[in-house]
This record gives sequence, structure tokens and C-alpha cells, in this order.
Amino acid sequence: MTQLLTAISLFLLSFTVHAQDQNTDEAHPQLPTLNLQMADGSIINTHDLVGQPYVLHFWATWCPYCKKLQPALQKINDMGLKVIAVSFKEDDDATPAKALSDRGYTFKTAVKADAIAAQLSIRGTPTTLFIDKKGRVVWLTNTSNSEDANLHLNARTLLHSINVKTK
Repeated sequence: MTQLLTAISLFLLSFTVHAQDQNTDEAHPQLPTLNLQMADGSIINTHDLVGQPYVLHFWATWCPYCKKLQPALQKINDMGLKVIAVSFKEDDDATPAKALSDRGYTFKTAVKADAIAAQLSIRGTPTTLFIDKKGRVVWLTNTSNSEDANLHLNARTLLHSINVKTK
């Protein structure tokens, strides 16, 4: 337990230390390379997503707060920002992709991601990460408020970065 608390403290401290840096590229931690097992049997490697911004939404089928947030994530996905739902803490008989599909959501679903959540020190649902095109975590939130202005602001900022030409 002490090792876990130490790891979490160091992870959170890295945000504080990086936040003091003037360079915005250095202000956000790099997402480690993850292999996401998708519900359809395919694998998405986050290294292959570098060059495009996206959202990782850690959730569970039993989570009422996740259900409340997901309509906003579908809108973000419909705007052109890829949303990947990452299911963890599920019962053995859970069918996360079907649960999302039954609700009318079209974003991709990663399953059996308990080890990935642990690697990132994510313990609660919902936890949503906004990843920029350089693979950096630019915003992490636990909000379930689908009307949270920061959700839409961060989504628009990432979408704008797709269209911005670099010199």
C-alpha cells in the first residue's frame, strides 16, 4: 500500500513540477505507450495515434456517472475528435461495447483494461484524458457533468490543433 501511495504521489508531483515550466510542450506528461485490447479483438497501440489528438475515457458499465457523461463524449466524437472508451473494473459477464452500442454511441471500446488503468494510477470512474497530437496528456478530469464547459473547450482546442499548420 505504501508503494502505491508513493507512486501516486510521484505521479501527481510530476504534474506540479511540469506545470511550473514555461514551455507548454513540457507542461504535460507524455502518455506511455499502451496496447488497448478492443472489443472487436483488434489492438490499438497508442504510439500509432501520435500525430492525432484523441480522448481516452476510463469507465465501467455499472457506473451511473459514466452514463451521464457519455452523451457529451459522443458529441465530441461526432465533431471529429476520436474518443476511445476504456472499460475496466467490470464483472466477468459485462459486455461494454454492446452497452455503448445499445445507448447509441459509436466510439470504439477497449476492454479488460484493469492493468492499463493501474499503470496510469487511474482508480475511479469516470476518468477522462485528453491527449494532444504529440501524445501528451493535456487534461485529465473526473467530471460526470456533460455540460462542463471545460470538456468542450478542451475538445475544440485539440480539434483546432489538427488544422493548425506548423512552421
